[in-house]
Amino acid sequence: MKRALLALPALALLMGCNKEPGEGGKAEIRGRVIEQLYSQSGNPIGDSYPVIGENVYIVYGETTEGAFPDDNVDTGPNGEFRFPWLRKGSYTVFVRSECRNCDGGNKAVTQVVAIDGNKDIVTTGDILIERY
Repeated sequence: MKRALLALPALALLMGCNKEPGEGGKAEIRGRVIEQLYSQSGNPIGDSYPVIGENVYIVYGETTEGAFPDDNVDTGPNGEFRFPWLRKGSYTVFVRSECRNCDGGNKAVTQVVAIDGNKDIVTTGDILIERY
Protein backbone atom coordinates (compact mmCIF):
# COMPACT_ATOMS: atom_id res chain seq x y z
CA MET A 1 0.00 0.00 0.00
CA LYS A 2 2.83 2.40 0.89
CA ARG A 3 4.52 1.72 -2.45
CA ALA A 4 1.33 2.54 -4.31
CA LEU A 5 1.01 5.81 -2.42
CA LEU A 6 4.63 6.72 -3.15
CA ALA A 7 4.29 5.87 -6.84
CA LEU A 8 1.21 8.05 -7.27
CA PRO A 9 3.04 11.44 -7.11
CA ALA A 10 5.76 10.18 -9.47
CA LEU A 11 3.12 9.02 -11.95
CA ALA A 12 1.37 12.39 -11.75
CA LEU A 13 4.65 14.19 -12.50
CA LEU A 14 5.35 12.01 -15.52
CA MET A 15 1.86 12.50 -16.92
CA GLY A 16 2.18 16.28 -16.51
CA CYS A 17 5.42 16.51 -18.52
CA ASN A 18 4.93 18.12 -21.90
CA LYS A 19 8.02 17.69 -24.02
CA GLU A 20 8.87 20.79 -25.99
CA PRO A 21 10.71 20.94 -29.33
CA GLY A 22 14.41 20.20 -29.13
CA GLU A 23 16.84 17.34 -28.84
CA GLY A 24 15.91 13.99 -27.35
CA GLY A 25 13.71 12.43 -30.03
CA LYS A 26 14.14 10.27 -33.10
CA ALA A 27 12.99 12.71 -35.78
CA GLU A 28 15.25 14.62 -38.17
CA ILE A 29 15.32 17.76 -40.31
CA ARG A 30 17.31 17.64 -43.57
CA GLY A 31 17.96 20.07 -46.37
CA ARG A 32 20.48 21.48 -48.80
CA VAL A 33 22.06 24.91 -49.18
CA ILE A 34 22.72 26.18 -52.68
CA GLU A 35 24.44 29.39 -53.67
CA GLN A 36 23.89 31.80 -56.53
CA LEU A 37 26.62 34.28 -57.47
CA TYR A 38 25.59 37.78 -58.56
CA SER A 39 27.51 40.58 -60.23
CA GLN A 40 27.76 43.97 -58.52
CA SER A 41 24.98 45.15 -60.83
CA GLY A 42 22.70 42.39 -59.47
CA ASN A 43 22.73 39.99 -62.42
CA PRO A 44 23.11 36.23 -61.79
CA ILE A 45 26.45 34.73 -62.79
CA GLY A 46 26.20 31.12 -63.97
CA ASP A 47 24.11 28.42 -62.36
CA SER A 48 23.51 27.93 -58.64
CA TYR A 49 25.49 25.15 -56.94
CA PRO A 50 25.67 23.32 -53.56
CA VAL A 51 27.70 25.05 -50.84
CA ILE A 52 30.25 23.10 -48.81
CA GLY A 53 30.94 24.09 -45.18
CA GLU A 54 28.14 26.67 -44.84
CA ASN A 55 26.78 27.22 -41.31
CA VAL A 56 23.11 26.25 -40.90
CA TYR A 57 21.32 27.24 -37.69
CA ILE A 58 18.20 25.93 -35.94
CA VAL A 59 15.88 27.49 -33.36
CA TYR A 60 13.72 25.12 -31.29
CA GLY A 61 10.06 26.04 -30.81
CA GLU A 62 8.24 29.25 -31.65
CA THR A 63 10.64 31.91 -32.88
CA THR A 64 10.69 35.63 -32.63
CA GLU A 65 12.74 38.19 -34.52
CA GLY A 66 16.33 38.08 -33.32
CA ALA A 67 16.08 34.68 -31.60
CA PHE A 68 19.42 33.06 -30.87
CA PRO A 69 20.05 29.65 -32.46
CA ASP A 70 19.90 26.53 -30.32
CA ASP A 71 22.29 24.55 -32.52
CA ASN A 72 24.18 24.70 -35.81
CA VAL A 73 25.79 22.34 -38.32
CA ASP A 74 27.94 22.76 -41.42
CA THR A 75 26.86 21.58 -44.85
CA GLY A 76 28.60 18.52 -46.29
CA PRO A 77 30.14 17.89 -49.73
CA ASN A 78 26.77 18.06 -51.50
CA GLY A 79 25.57 21.13 -49.63
CA GLU A 80 23.38 18.88 -47.48
CA PHE A 81 22.75 19.27 -43.76
CA ARG A 82 20.78 17.45 -41.08
CA PHE A 83 19.65 18.00 -37.53
CA PRO A 84 19.04 14.53 -36.00
CA TRP A 85 17.51 13.41 -32.70
CA LEU A 86 14.70 15.98 -32.57
CA ARG A 87 11.30 15.78 -30.87
CA LYS A 88 7.92 16.75 -32.32
CA GLY A 89 7.36 20.48 -32.67
CA SER A 90 8.02 23.60 -34.69
CA TYR A 91 11.54 24.58 -35.79
CA THR A 92 13.12 27.44 -37.72
CA VAL A 93 16.17 26.67 -39.85
CA PHE A 94 18.19 29.57 -41.23
CA VAL A 95 21.31 30.39 -43.21
CA ARG A 96 23.13 33.70 -43.64
CA SER A 97 22.97 35.21 -47.11
CA GLU A 98 24.54 38.35 -48.53
CA CYS A 99 22.09 41.14 -49.35
CA ARG A 100 22.88 44.31 -51.26
CA ASN A 101 20.02 46.36 -49.82
CA CYS A 102 20.02 45.12 -46.20
CA ASP A 103 21.54 46.74 -43.12
CA GLY A 104 24.96 45.19 -42.62
CA GLY A 105 24.86 43.54 -46.05
CA ASN A 106 23.42 40.24 -44.72
CA LYS A 107 20.04 38.63 -44.14
CA ALA A 108 18.76 35.34 -42.76
CA VAL A 109 17.07 32.99 -45.21
CA THR A 110 14.64 31.00 -43.07
CA GLN A 111 12.50 27.90 -43.38
CA VAL A 112 9.92 27.05 -40.71
CA VAL A 113 9.22 23.33 -40.47
CA ALA A 114 7.04 21.18 -38.22
CA ILE A 115 7.79 17.67 -37.04
CA ASP A 116 4.49 15.89 -36.45
CA GLY A 117 5.65 12.33 -35.78
CA ASN A 118 8.20 10.85 -33.41
CA LYS A 119 10.32 9.35 -36.23
CA ASP A 120 9.58 11.82 -39.05
CA ILE A 121 12.25 12.94 -41.50
CA VAL A 122 11.27 16.44 -42.59
CA THR A 123 12.99 18.30 -45.40
CA THR A 124 13.42 22.03 -45.90
CA GLY A 125 14.17 21.51 -49.58
CA ASP A 126 16.84 23.72 -51.12
CA ILE A 127 17.71 26.94 -49.30
CA LEU A 128 19.09 29.46 -51.77
CA ILE A 129 21.66 32.01 -50.60
CA GLU A 130 23.13 34.90 -52.56
CA ARG A 131 26.77 36.00 -52.92
CA TYR A 132 27.90 39.28 -54.51
